[in-house]
Amino acid sequence: MQTDWQRGQDALRHEVRRVTALLRSIEDPLVPALGQWNLGEVAVHLSQAWSGLPALARQDLAQFQDALPNPGGIPLRSIDELAEATVLAVEAEPERDLRVLADRIETRAQEYFSACVGEDPLAPRQWMVEGVTFSQSMLTYHLLNETLVHGYDIAHAAGRRWRIEPSHAALVVGRFLIPVIRNLGSQTMVAGAGAGSCTTYELRIRGGNRFYFVFNDGALSVEDPSPRRVDCRISADPVAFLMVAWARQSQWSAIATGKLVAWGRKPWLGPKFRGLMRNP
Repeated sequence: MQTDWQRGQDALRHEVRRVTALLRSIEDPLVPALGQWNLGEVAVHLSQAWSGLPALARQDLAQFQDALPNPGGIPLRSIDELAEATVLAVEAEPERDLRVLADRIETRAQEYFSACVGEDPLAPRQWMVEGVTFSQSMLTYHLLNETLVHGYDIAHAAGRRWRIEPSHAALVVGRFLIPVIRNLGSQTMVAGAGAGSCTTYELRIRGGNRFYFVFNDGALSVEDPSPRRVDCRISADPVAFLMVAWARQSQWSAIATGKLVAWGRKPWLGPKFRGLMRNP
């Protein structure tokens, strides 16, 4: 487990170097970037993730509250509060200088990596949502997710290329997205389209692991592979899966280029898979 966690930290160090170099190379923070946020506001949000998530690793909920001010308090009562809390946090932060934000991310990252030395990767840590705990190591993969995806947002807004390493994307999917879906509750993650579905999918992440997504009339469980009957099997390029999961890419372009491939007893269910779940 320690070796696996070290691999995640090495990937995260690499992505921190990339995103801070990117931020320091951009002059205009006011370029539209993501929804209602401009490029500078996406950078603020990323810097706040780098303040808040290491606070959870230290079990310092007061510091997390400072990084993510929320009227309802911390931890969040449900994942539904997260979107509003992040918007309020970005609005409350006046800094928009991209070099200052890059310095802040770099400093927080150095502090985080130093604090991880000698820590138990399996030690339980309170996550953002009340009643949900994860291992210490999972916070590394959460930070990797934030840095990869928002690095993409910043680069895309600035007209720069942002290549995501498939091995890094596979770590995010297997060590962050899947644990979050598993731990948030069987009904929390099911979208309206999944209310009446009784379907089992096998998801194969190329270069990663396999998972069974079992939808049962409004409930979802994510299981390890078993003799269970599977309706639809999906082979997913990890980068494409990550981008589709976070609505940065259309699933149709990923399907057209072979990045998402469905087969099995009911292959026509493949394109419906993403729509059965809410974003974590």
